[in-house]
Amino acid sequence: MAIPSVTFAVCQRILKIAWTFWKLLISIVFLGNHMYLKRLMFLLAVLIAAGFMVRNAVCQAMYSYMDEEGVQHFTNIPPITHVLSLKVTGSLPVAAISDASKPKTEVFDPIIEKYSRDYQLDPSLIHSIIATESDFNPKAVSPKGAQGLMQLMPATAARLGVRNSFDPEQNIRGGIQHFRWLMDNFNNDLNLSLAAYNAGENLVQRLGRVPAIKETIDYVKKVTSKYDKKQLSAQAQKAPEYPSTYRFVDEEGVLHLTNLPKLH
Repeated sequence: MAIPSVTFAVCQRILKIAWTFWKLLISIVFLGNHMYLKRLMFLLAVLIAAGFMVRNAVCQAMYSYMDEEGVQHFTNIPPITHVLSLKVTGSLPVAAISDASKPKTEVFDPIIEKYSRDYQLDPSLIHSIIATESDFNPKAVSPKGAQGLMQLMPATAARLGVRNSFDPEQNIRGGIQHFRWLMDNFNNDLNLSLAAYNAGENLVQRLGRVPAIKETIDYVKKVTSKYDKKQLSAQAQKAPEYPSTYRFVDEEGVLHLTNLPKLH
C-alpha cells in the first residue's frame, strides 16, 4: 500500500519520539534520574496520540483513479461518477463497501429507453439482459472476450458499427440493435433469441431450439426470471408503460414477444 506523504512524516516523528522515550527510560531505570519522569510521561502521551493518528491515516481507504477527462486523482473521497482504473487501498468502511457494490442502473436508463423505443423492445427486457450479462459494469470483459454492458464480441460490435464497446451508449445501441435482429430472425421467440444472443445465432438456427448447453440454459432462465419479476413489479405499481409490447404462448408452448396482439 502506498502511504501518503503526511502519514510518512508522522511516522518519522513517532520514531524520533520513541527514540527519545527509550533514552529517558534507560536514564530512569538504570541511572535513577527520576527528574525525567514527568517528561517521560508527557512523551508517552504524545506517542499514544501519534499512534492513533497513524492508525487512522493508514486504515483509511484511499482512492486512485482517472476521471473521464483523463485527470488522475488520489483522494480519500470515493468517486460518485464513472471513472477509469479505480484502485482502492486501505480499509473500506462497511457502508462504503455496500454502496460501491450496488450498480447505479439509473445512469443508463435514458439510453436504454431511447434505443428500446427505436427498436421496439421493452426496456425492462434490456435491463434484464444487461443485469445478467455484466451486472451493469460498462468495463466488464468476459473470459471469451465479450465487452461492455451488453457483452458484445468484437466481431459483432464491428458488424454493428460499435467502435468502442466500453462506451455505454454505443454498447447499448449495438446490443439492442443485435437483439432486435435476433427477435426478427427467430419470429419473436424470446427464448430462442436469448439463446442465440448467448450461444450464437448459427447454432440455434441449426438446432431450432435452445442448445443443451448449461451456460445457455441458465442464461435464458436468468434473463426471463428477471424480466418476469420486472413485469410483475411494473404491473403492481402502475399500468404498463409500453402497451404495444405483447407476450403470449402459442399452442406449441412457444413464448412470443411482439408488438402485434394475439389473434383469437
